[in-house]
Amino acid sequence: MRISKPTQFSFGSILLFGLFISENVSASDPFSACPTEAFVIQKQSNIPKSYGVNLATGSYVVLSEDMGTGNGYNGVGFNYHDNYLYGWDYASASLGRTGNDYQITALSVSKDAASASAGNFFVGDIAINENVWYGYRKGKGLFKIPLDNPANYSMTVVPDSIDFASYNITDFAFHPSDGYLYSISNGASGKLLRIDPATGEATDLGTVITSSGNNFTFGAQFFDPDGNLYVSNNSNGYIYKLNVNSSSPTSVLFAYGPASSSNDGARCALAEVVVGDDVDFGDAPDSYGTLLASNGARHTMSDDLYLGASVDNESNGYPSPLSDDSSDNSDDEDGVSMPTGFELGESAILLVTAKGSEGYLNAWFDWDRDGSFSAEEQAIIGESLADGQNSISIDVPSWARAGSTWARFRLSTQQVINPTGGVGDGEVEDYAVTLTETGVTINYYPSSSTYTTLAYEDLYPDQGDFDMNDVVIQLRLIEYVKNDQVRRIGFEAQLAAMGAAYHNGFAIHLPGVSRSKIKESVISWSIDGVAQTDSPLETGQSNAVFVFTEDLKQYVTLEQGCQYLRTETGCESAYRTTWSFEIPFESPVDENLVPAFPYDPFIFATPNTDHGLAAKNVVGALPGRQLEVHLKNQAPTDKFSTNYFGARDDASNPSAGQYFQDENGMAWAIEIPVTWKHPKEKKRLDNAYTEFVDFAADSTGNTNPTWYENAIESLIFDN
Repeated sequence: MRISKPTQFSFGSILLFGLFISENVSASDPFSACPTEAFVIQKQSNIPKSYGVNLATGSYVVLSEDMGTGNGYNGVGFNYHDNYLYGWDYASASLGRTGNDYQITALSVSKDAASASAGNFFVGDIAINENVWYGYRKGKGLFKIPLDNPANYSMTVVPDSIDFASYNITDFAFHPSDGYLYSISNGASGKLLRIDPATGEATDLGTVITSSGNNFTFGAQFFDPDGNLYVSNNSNGYIYKLNVNSSSPTSVLFAYGPASSSNDGARCALAEVVVGDDVDFGDAPDSYGTLLASNGARHTMSDDLYLGASVDNESNGYPSPLSDDSSDNSDDEDGVSMPTGFELGESAILLVTAKGSEGYLNAWFDWDRDGSFSAEEQAIIGESLADGQNSISIDVPSWARAGSTWARFRLSTQQVINPTGGVGDGEVEDYAVTLTETGVTINYYPSSSTYTTLAYEDLYPDQGDFDMNDVVIQLRLIEYVKNDQVRRIGFEAQLAAMGAAYHNGFAIHLPGVSRSKIKESVISWSIDGVAQTDSPLETGQSNAVFVFTEDLKQYVTLEQGCQYLRTETGCESAYRTTWSFEIPFESPVDENLVPAFPYDPFIFATPNTDHGLAAKNVVGALPGRQLEVHLKNQAPTDKFSTNYFGARDDASNPSAGQYFQDENGMAWAIEIPVTWKHPKEKKRLDNAYTEFVDFAADSTGNTNPTWYENAIESLIFDN
């Protein structure tokens, strides 16, 4: 069926109050079965109106313009036992009953003293395992009215429930099977409450939704048979869904309904939420949200608003490659043409044809090709379209990834919208698109097939045994450059040796490149080929710093009898942990602003581990991130403690640009631009490579520049 669009409304809280009054019960017929729609009652100018709402899309119809009473009707619940609606009738200050004519009939209700003084109710529902209406008032308690005997309705307070009546809610709903009431509380953060109808006590099951703006007021709350709770926010009509049976329930924005400050809801919790036969779904792969079970994008179809020349209906999404076009040979993805293609870092033109002039277009492109649409991938935001063809220009970000991906376009009267969820009108169209990148030069350091070697002594600020094998990393750097601007960088690294007793982390610092220049959400990295989900971009830094690991030891597997990794004879394990990074910039960075190769790779003390008394005495505690070891004359990061400058053997002079060297110019870290044979355990670097001493003493680097090629073979680890 086609659902027309009536006067705007939403699910919220119509305030209900209750007293006693009695009238004859009319002979209106009950509903013929357990209805699938949700009922929403809204008070407009003291006249209650009723609506039928499709929770799957947020679309609705007016069921009654006037429910026959001159005041509000609230705390409404559907009674599975007799197929009537019951709620608090403001006009009679008593319980009212409603049948399929949607007219309110006031009921005669006797009350105990607590009920008589409770006032009116705007929170209520009817139990499924007992024929009883329950109402709640903050500060007053939980109240009940048995409905089995129409000749004698009586209202009593649940004993001692006033002791628990402190929760701030505007509706609740009975679970379809477990006998409890559930509600999401109002405020900036909504908590899921499970309420025991026998006592009124509420159990806080945790925060399930938070607001970055206005407070929530969930005035209409409903269940389905699977334990899914649907709640609607009064201020904007957004319908959220969560499953209360889950061990850690979380809410998702499920559909969009119009907003109102005065309404209440009821539903038969034993009825499935059905889509209907006039709904259009998307057809991208389901990772983008296509099937109803994935909260797929869906629109109630309208003759007045759609994309292109046609729109067809589906009972559910048909994810690619089994799209709805393939299943029914009806191609309704005809509203958007893309004449220019999509080149990374360039603009693209879209030609969008709309039927109707009151719609807004929203569109998303999976720029990073991760199989989902994120907020930062929204390319068109609530753009008003004219009837007919519209030309729209979008920018393809330079941080996007070349290759095949998907785009989603949604046209509706809902200006602010997500890439998933239900909408009451319009159409969704999904397109497979290809992102291309041309003219990019790839620069490798030291080359595309070799590594540079980084060797560290971790006894800083003491010179230590100077065997320079405490940490040995082999590193390759990659820059992607177009028009003299770096778009992204890459790291490929492997752990070559670990001759340290202490625990060390490893990181790379980009001096002069602000942390904010990194497109953090699109960073991809892996360890031993396994994709990592956490961000390697370190917080609390002004420049970009990428942490490979806080503890290299967790990647060391020693052979039997070996104390260290690949520094002792007989410990020649061929296995090496590998890291791979691809790091895009928010926008391209001029080549001259990116530090020279090899950037600034460094080690640091693993937090909460011992790093020797000398290191501890300088800062008065376990050093952790306060202790860093950089290449000679590379300045440390923001987390380094400058107390180490001048301590023990360190002779750093920051005012002269001199860092991490002793008085003889010897460093705690060196770079060798080849796959290097490092000294064996306890064999000093300057003994294994005798030319190194003169090289280190010459600040120009012109003396013995190839010192690393001339080793005393018996002192080095050759494997």
